[in-house]
Amino acid sequence: MAQAAGESSRFIDGRPGLGGGVTYQYDGTRAAYIGAFTWTWSHDRYELGAIRFVDGQPDKSVELANPNWTFQISRRWTFVRKPAAKFFFGLGGAYKTETDDLNGSHLNFAEQLGVRFTRSDAGPGFEIAIRHMSNAGLKMPNKGQDFITALYVF
Repeated sequence: MAQAAGESSRFIDGRPGLGGGVTYQYDGTRAAYIGAFTWTWSHDRYELGAIRFVDGQPDKSVELANPNWTFQISRRWTFVRKPAAKFFFGLGGAYKTETDDLNGSHLNFAEQLGVRFTRSDAGPGFEIAIRHMSNAGLKMPNKGQDFITALYVF
């Protein structure tokens, strides 16, 4: 029982991140701006995120995606830990509030690759991550969404 209390305090003692970003596609789809809020806990091993795609994403004259919300949870692994920077990889799941021509399902896989710059493990920092979300071809369409986020972590 004491172990469970310790696990919940790790979540409560987590760190909020607030920032934004932009989508990118290799086929000329217009970029959409993003607002992002994240919560990392257990020494940044886990991330819970709320991401708002503020703009639609048209491809020439066809609207591929309307503004929507995505909620994701990821397990993150730190693979390089320097005094001022931690490089990480994350893998998890995401729920998208709308299906569209980029993602044909509400449930998706979420991946991320990033770096967090800090002065100390407990201090504030700045994080940049490249992220991808798709349903891995389980339901068409499955073009997926690629985006970059920049967050200030408190």
